[in-house]
Amino acid sequence: NGPRPAPAQEPPPRRRRAALLVAAAGLAVVAVAAAVLVVPLVGTPDATTPIGPSGTPAPPPVSEVAASVAVPLVSGTIEVGPTPGYMHLSPNGRFGYIAHRDAGYVTVLDTTINQVTATIPVPAGPPQFVAFSPDGSRAYLSIYNTERTVNLIGVLDTATNTLLSTVPVGRRPFASATTADGSRLYVPSHDDGRLDVIDTASGEIVNRIPVAPNPHWVAFSPDGSRLYTANHESGVVTEIDPATDEVLGTVDVGVSPHSTTVSPDGGRVAVVNYDSDELSLIDTATRTVAATVPVGESPQDVAYSADGRFLYTANVDSDDLSVVDAATGTVTATIPTGDGPTSVAVRPDGRQAYVTLLNEGVVLVIDTAATG
Repeated sequence: NGPRPAPAQEPPPRRRRAALLVAAAGLAVVAVAAAVLVVPLVGTPDATTPIGPSGTPAPPPVSEVAASVAVPLVSGTIEVGPTPGYMHLSPNGRFGYIAHRDAGYVTVLDTTINQVTATIPVPAGPPQFVAFSPDGSRAYLSIYNTERTVNLIGVLDTATNTLLSTVPVGRRPFASATTADGSRLYVPSHDDGRLDVIDTASGEIVNRIPVAPNPHWVAFSPDGSRLYTANHESGVVTEIDPATDEVLGTVDVGVSPHSTTVSPDGGRVAVVNYDSDELSLIDTATRTVAATVPVGESPQDVAYSADGRFLYTANVDSDDLSVVDAATGTVTATIPTGDGPTSVAVRPDGRQAYVTLLNEGVVLVIDTAATG
């Protein structure tokens, strides 16, 4: 591959090294990569079509979540348009909202048919990240430009796909998350070293929490009692009590922690370290790193499988997805993705995962559960 533009939210990437396939079942994965097919779009996306998550079925109960596999299979790609930097699934998994950085819009992917069904212009500025309210009725867009003159959270009504309002926040708002009751949105304002806390009813900032530079990501524990943020320039993950907004402590991890996620049982916090090419697994009971796992180059996002057995890291500079056994901390597969994987989202039923390919304008579809 030739040189690529740096991800909009990152410092300039390091010189690319030769990509190494470290899969335990490497031959099977490479064979699968050759079988990738393109999923065509049907019809023209319509920004006025009401396709939001509201009123659709709830996520499946745990007993109905499909068992994840050590070596997932690539099943196809979906054309979505230029610069798809980040995708987030609605709480019930029915729709994926994709932020297209340079194109200035959000597309909506219907996971029941794996097709784009709407395109939503975002005139306020480049959309970078997406989060949802717990009931799926609102999507919250992190919006900022390269000049740092636009720094907003956009509030989107998912039933009508209209932008209701914008809330000014600190510089470069990254990946946000809501409390379990949806009453507050926590926004990592990267360049200002703080979390902005928005009251979602009033649309006003009700608190600003100083944290170590530069917060990238926030993730709640399943019970909502803890909040974890990756502090990119500081090499730490910060733990916060959202009931009081008190900082409870920090955990040293790798170089440039980027994205965080919490295991379904709340026992581990996973964070990918962008500049040390590794995944850190934090024991939430002891607030210590339980395991460090080498993964691909410049891991930018991480997600658990729905059943919590595996982790997936999107490695933007080696163009692959690492699959990690959460119990043993070993890489079970390395899946070639295509150019510039920047985010990974897993359906709540555990059957498929989606990887945005920034430089190809497509989403890769991966079958993460056994078939038959």
